[in-house]
Amino acid sequence: MATCKPLRCLLFAACAWTSAPGAAQPTVVGWIEPVQLGSEGLVVPAKLDTGADTSSLHASDITWIRRSDGDWVAFDVAGKSNRKVRLERKVERVTRVKKASGGVQERPVVLLGVCLGNTYQVTEVNLTDRSGFKLPFLVGRSFLAERFAVDSSRTETVEPACRTTTASAAISG
Repeated sequence: MATCKPLRCLLFAACAWTSAPGAAQPTVVGWIEPVQLGSEGLVVPAKLDTGADTSSLHASDITWIRRSDGDWVAFDVAGKSNRKVRLERKVERVTRVKKASGGVQERPVVLLGVCLGNTYQVTEVNLTDRSGFKLPFLVGRSFLAERFAVDSSRTETVEPACRTTTASAAISG
C-alpha cells in the first residue's frame, strides 16, 4: 500500500472537500441588485460590495428614542417609485466609521431583514446619510458571505422573491 506524503495528502483532502457533492454553491448575482427590506416590502436598489464588511442604508430623519429595553431609532427610507416608509428598530450598537473626507462618524446599527433573490436574512445595517451616493443601500460581506458570488460585469440579475418568514417578526419593530 502506497503512503502519502503529508503535503500531498493535505492538498488531495482540500480538493476533495471543496468539490464535495451536496456543498451549496453560491448564487451568482450582479454588483447592483434590487433588494427588499423587512416585512414592510420596500424595494431599494443596492450595491453589493464585497469590500465592505457590514451593510449601510441611507436613512433620513433619524430620531433617537429611549425605551425601557434600550435605545431605538425611527427613520425614513425611500424605495423605488419614491415610496417612503418610516421604520423603528432597536439600536444594537453604535459603530464608528472613518470618513473618506477625514474624521470619524458614529452610526446606529440596527437589525434589518434583507431579501436578495430568494434569500432572506436578518443582518446588521448601519444607518447614515448616503444622499451623496448613487445607490441608497450598500450590502456588505456579512450578508453576502457563503451565499452569493458577485459578478462585477452584471447588474439586476434577480428580483426579490422571499416568502414572509418568522425571521421578519424579529425585525418588524
